[in-house]
Amino acid sequence: MGIVKVYETNHTGITVQDLDYSIGFFTEVLGYELISPRAPRGIKNQEAVTGVKGAAVEIAYIRAGGHSLELLQYNGPADRAIYKPRCVDVGHWHLSINVDDVDAATQAALDHGSTKIGDQITVDAGPNKGNKIQYVALKDGLILELTWIANRVGKPAATR
Repeated sequence: MGIVKVYETNHTGITVQDLDYSIGFFTEVLGYELISPRAPRGIKNQEAVTGVKGAAVEIAYIRAGGHSLELLQYNGPADRAIYKPRCVDVGHWHLSINVDDVDAATQAALDHGSTKIGDQITVDAGPNKGNKIQYVALKDGLILELTWIANRVGKPAATR
């Protein structure tokens, strides 16, 4: 048992390069709902919470599949870095999304400017046996794992 009780996961925050592109990708390709449109946040609060002087940001919230994503586009400070690690690099993370058709989702992602990473696989053993998985990278480096669940009966796949 943990020291602190977690009630739920509030959201996942993702820093993006182009907020309009990212909102469009998630709403048009994957059917996310825009629940809080693009808006700036107070720079003093952002500086305080991030510990970075000049942390100017615009944020939008989207939601699908019972989870919200916070898309953040920082316009300051000027020395921001672009972070595009490979899937195997320490610090990398990806967002796994269960879809009804991994081929259609992959093609829609490609049509929207994403690139495929690796090849589509079918899991051959374990609790996710039969699932089809394809990784794609959005233009700013965010990696999505598009997953079709072989034995879906109203519940998400078990953790690999």
